[in-house]
Amino acid sequence: MTSGLDLPTVLFLQKTSYIAGALTLGYLRRTSTDSRGVGLLAASFLMLAAGATLAGYAELYPALYGALSLVNIALAVSGYGLLALAFVLISNPGRKFNTWYVFLPAAATLVVGLATDFHLDNTYRAATFTLLGCLTMAAAAWVVRRDASREPLPIRKLVAAILAATSLLSLVMGLEFSFQSFPVLDVVEGFSLMILSKFVLAIAIVMFISERQRVKIQKLADLDPLTGLHNRRSFNANAPNNPQPGDAVLFLDLDHFKQLNDRHGHALGDEVLSTMAEAVQSVLPPSALLARHGGEEFVVFLPASAGDALLHAERIRKTVSGLRVSSLGFEVKVTTSVGIARALHHGSTLQDLCRRADRALYLAKAAGRDRVCDADRDILQKKFTTRAWVHDDPSN
Repeated sequence: MTSGLDLPTVLFLQKTSYIAGALTLGYLRRTSTDSRGVGLLAASFLMLAAGATLAGYAELYPALYGALSLVNIALAVSGYGLLALAFVLISNPGRKFNTWYVFLPAAATLVVGLATDFHLDNTYRAATFTLLGCLTMAAAAWVVRRDASREPLPIRKLVAAILAATSLLSLVMGLEFSFQSFPVLDVVEGFSLMILSKFVLAIAIVMFISERQRVKIQKLADLDPLTGLHNRRSFNANAPNNPQPGDAVLFLDLDHFKQLNDRHGHALGDEVLSTMAEAVQSVLPPSALLARHGGEEFVVFLPASAGDALLHAERIRKTVSGLRVSSLGFEVKVTTSVGIARALHHGSTLQDLCRRADRALYLAKAAGRDRVCDADRDILQKKFTTRAWVHDDPSN
């Protein structure tokens, strides 16, 4: 690699890259509602820029060389400490950490510097600066990659890769400064690559926060805010439009839910819905898709591989009938009615299964509630009479 730039120009561009990165991150911090840690990252860039500026002044004013060099290395330690903490918080905004702990190593650096004058040696200072960058970048890469199990954003791999590459670059530069030999990268080349890495890292963080917000917006669009289940739109998007023979749809409806709301209030009604959703989800196989269809009605898609839909429906009914929900001194017992419809042949549609399951649910409620109605068995055998339809309103 060759460069047409001299070292002073490269060092100026390095400071410029820190400032540009800080401005970008500062703007992101002001405009994003989910940007914990971004402000710290911007502050770390500014500290590193200030440190680099003081290093330049130290060369211009020999009388102040010792003081400026010591402050320079202390700012570097603080800046990289803030950088590591920033990535810890950006990767997982829920983490708790006292920011002031980050400045303890900088205070220790000042004490050691005053006692040993190690900062007066350019080799020590440059090696400390770059090796510290290597450690913090490596730690940040590890944290970002590890948190993928909690929040599997695809952008994590890119951010972790940039951090790891920057860490490796810092390691190479640190070793070369330590031995005063530059067989891999000369000083200008190394600092040029560091400048590029800072620009790329700032852009990657903007992409990271944007992707996190996009995922959250998608969840808000797909999930029911009360129960955390899929909503009707998400159910229709995720269940197959053309179910295979044996696939089934179950419609569930809480019995007498309107009377429960009227008697005990909507707060208890919401608690009942949440409790039921959690209970039903706990007894369904992993391959099932459970969604809140609207109001007190839920829908389940069961692939044929999940087993007998009737057995699952009965398990759901028994689980719900065993629930007791208490609030404000009241304890209520809830039950559910279930309608089942299966895909009997190729060419069945999800809409058709939902319509038949809803019809079966209506008949289950008309027959007395707290029961399961199988569209392929009970409706065809005409077990429910017109009399039941007329005298028992199944709408609640």
